Amino acid sequence: MNLNINEYFEQTEMSLSDWDFLLDSGWDRVGDYFFRRQYDRYELMFLNEVFSMPMQLMPLRYRLSAGYAFPKSHRIIQKRNADLHRIYRPAFIDQEKVDLFNAWYSSRFQTENSIFTWVSGNQLPFPSYEVSIYKLDKLIACSFFDVVPTAQYSTLAMFDPEEAKRSLGTYSLISEIEFGLRRRKKYHYPGHAYYESSMYDYKKRFVNAEAFDWHNQDWRPIARLMDI
Repeated sequence: MNLNINEYFEQTEMSLSDWDFLLDSGWDRVGDYFFRRQYDRYELMFLNEVFSMPMQLMPLRYRLSAGYAFPKSHRIIQKRNADLHRIYRPAFIDQEKVDLFNAWYSSRFQTENSIFTWVSGNQLPFPSYEVSIYKLDKLIACSFFDVVPTAQYSTLAMFDPEEAKRSLGTYSLISEIEFGLRRRKKYHYPGHAYYESSMYDYKKRFVNAEAFDWHNQDWRPIARLMDI
């Protein structure tokens, strides 16, 4: 059965329980733009490039159960960054974060964008949290995530390009998962990757990773789904 699901809407207010329900159905969001899209032209909106073949999105989530343990590769990253200081708090945007975003985005995508595309100044459609990561008193990474009744959802992660050797994108996601484990959340949704290889493949390497099965409209372990 061939599908081509492409649903979206814009909404400036939403209850956390409604967002929880949408996440369980494979939805993503960028700011107040919510979407559930099976196929995409890879990074078209970011890179202004058109690819001849659409890429199939892979919405992801990690099952956070008691006894959840990070693999050796992630423990190495945790040890590498043990000298850093992390602060969890309600998300807010200041000039320091704007500057960090601009440096990270231009380095990664070779173009410009605005942090407010992902995190609005007035915290609509609902408040988010952040983990800010400091090297002494310098902000070198920051990620934003929603906290809903049963889960969490990553919205944006950025880091200082000069600190790339630290794997701060992965470290910030590890930090978000640690927050969810302490809050006894059932799932963490890191957004999507693609069935094809992409810059988001690191998201597939987390413990208890599940992907949304477009055909059956449910979640399956990645290894099992890729074998279909």
